[in-house]
Amino acid sequence: MRFIAVRAVLDGETQRSVAKRLQVSFQTVCRWMKQYREQGEAGIVSTKAEGPTKKLNERQVGKLRRIIVGKNPRQLNFGTALWTLPIVTDLIQKLFDKILHATTVSRYLHEMGLTPQKPVRVAFQRDDNECRSWMEEEFPAIVREAKRKQAVLLFADETGVSEDHTVARTWGERGKTPTVRVSGARRRTNVISAVSPRGRCWFRCYGGTLNAGRYVEFLMDLLRDIRGPIVLIHDRHPAHKAAIVKRFIHEHADRLTVHELPPYAPHLNPDEHVWSYLKGRFKSCPVMEGDNFYERVEATMNDIAHDKPLVRSFFDHPEVKYVKAALGW
Repeated sequence: MRFIAVRAVLDGETQRSVAKRLQVSFQTVCRWMKQYREQGEAGIVSTKAEGPTKKLNERQVGKLRRIIVGKNPRQLNFGTALWTLPIVTDLIQKLFDKILHATTVSRYLHEMGLTPQKPVRVAFQRDDNECRSWMEEEFPAIVREAKRKQAVLLFADETGVSEDHTVARTWGERGKTPTVRVSGARRRTNVISAVSPRGRCWFRCYGGTLNAGRYVEFLMDLLRDIRGPIVLIHDRHPAHKAAIVKRFIHEHADRLTVHELPPYAPHLNPDEHVWSYLKGRFKSCPVMEGDNFYERVEATMNDIAHDKPLVRSFFDHPEVKYVKAALGW
């Protein structure tokens, strides 16, 4: 529009008529002509407005990002473990003596490459150095032992599946929460399983809690089903450490060797991903009225156990890739 106006004036049209034809003010056309006479065409090239000056400079933004990524709010005496917009806003005021609106803070966080996420729960008792030592030193030694014995390598774990578990998300009309009619009962079925990197899965469903007797029965089932030696890795559940279990392992030491995962490190057990998949199935397809919950859990575990590619895929999770690395796969 600026170039059209200038050309029209240069061609003999009055500035006032040009302003009326282009529906801009007379003063605007006068300003354009002045800029053209003083700077030429460069004076009438449109430029993008710079916008308001940023409240935080690059150094301050970098410092803020390092704190959010590298520290916990509790370390700064905020009394919470999660970074929220109000907490970040308070942090900015505390660090830089600047009060920013929540929208501005959110924009800064996104520009830093940060997004709101659901954190992973990690026990504060977990020793990351011990976990690293397990993955890099202890487990490779266990693999060498299993290969020397020509044993089946297994990871064992247990979980509980509740009938009142949360339901997964579904699409629905805006403003109207979808409804899924499910059983109002709160039944629970517990499952214990053992998985092999080669894709085999053994399991047992049971009611009540896992005790030493049930665990011994599960170990007996494994020894009956697997002919050769077994190298079993499990966590430090009280039932695993009971005297009767230790005695059973000692009595079958010729075929059964057991190792423990580091304490508070469930993420190192591939069997955990069996439970994630199992519970995900019940989230997307909840138990309906009249369904036998125990039978549904058992049938779902049967589906998993008969799907070797699925079981093998549980060992592809980034947290348990150390297993395949040690196996040389």
